[in-house]
Amino acid sequence: MMYNILIADDVAMNRMLIRSILKSKLDNINYFEAEDGDAVIETVKHHAIDLIILDLIMPVKDGFETLQYLKAHSLYHHIPVIVNSALSEITSIEKTLEMGAIEYFTKPFSPDDIEIILPLKVKNALRLHEQNKEIERLNIELNQELKNANEFARYMLPIKSSFEKVDFEIHYHPSLGIGGDFLDCVEIGDKVWFMVADITGHGIAAGMASSMIKILFRMSLDQEDMTPSKLLESVNKRIFKIFGDHESSNFIVFTSFVGCIEKCQLTYANAAQPYPIIYKKAQDEVISIENGGMLVGMIEDMTYDEYTVDLEPGDGIFVYTDGLFSTGKCSDYTHWTLVKESCGELKSIMASDPKKFLENIFWKFSFLHKTAGTDFTDDVALIYLSLRE
Repeated sequence: MMYNILIADDVAMNRMLIRSILKSKLDNINYFEAEDGDAVIETVKHHAIDLIILDLIMPVKDGFETLQYLKAHSLYHHIPVIVNSALSEITSIEKTLEMGAIEYFTKPFSPDDIEIILPLKVKNALRLHEQNKEIERLNIELNQELKNANEFARYMLPIKSSFEKVDFEIHYHPSLGIGGDFLDCVEIGDKVWFMVADITGHGIAAGMASSMIKILFRMSLDQEDMTPSKLLESVNKRIFKIFGDHESSNFIVFTSFVGCIEKCQLTYANAAQPYPIIYKKAQDEVISIENGGMLVGMIEDMTYDEYTVDLEPGDGIFVYTDGLFSTGKCSDYTHWTLVKESCGELKSIMASDPKKFLENIFWKFSFLHKTAGTDFTDDVALIYLSLRE
């Protein structure tokens, strides 16, 4: 392929000498010339320049000003710059390297400069530029793939529909464009089933795993005698059946909470998920349901305990993944108590405006993350279900 090199020097003889040296050693090069910084800027605006050899002492706009402009501009900062100057002071060299130049050489040229050093530095700079362009191209492709995967993940989220017994709201925030947190809600007959899961890891692999868990969740509901504990056990066994011979044990591991609401009663099983919060409207209080169990995907024959909670119309259930409260300074599982405290502070809108409640609690913990000097480094999935009055 052809490369475009821009030689910037206010002395025509110097430009001709550099061009002559490079032409004798390198092929497939188009050469452009500029006698001052303004001409450099005009050239890069109209041509795809792959390398600039930049003199520091030039009229109108010198090399320092030109380099500063190029590295501050989003369209040109990627162009590699080799500084060429008669200045030999280490401070000038250090300054240009700090500003973003990748190499330098000084005038006058020695025989080694002509035969070896200058051509080699230019060749290496072009190779680096080509590698950076390839990395940029791959990043664009990856970002597009992540965008597509994120769209798919959001398509997999439950869609609010006209459930007869409950209303629900969700809030989903993947940390890497696509996440491993999963939630689903489905009404079958007079039962409302819901599941929240947090797959170990992040990114595309975790996103693929969460899609698989949704399929297994929906498949398990086809059995008439299904209960939350049986559902977790069934999903766990299916995972080991699929990945049992994989060289890495525990190929898919996740926490999960599965609930079933029927006739104002919540039946649930918890596989190491942070304790959900229940809002009792009649008493205007929040309570936590503190029962747990082993993660899914750890032991093939794992069993799970099952519990029930009586509910009344207007009551609500809030389930969340630990990414909500996990920060660099607050990552311990026991910090779910901060969620309970926050629900107590926001209980006035839990029943009246669940969507606003989820938005408020998410931004409240977003502030906690920023205070800790971080952002959400883990996926976050929130769901609030309320019994219709």
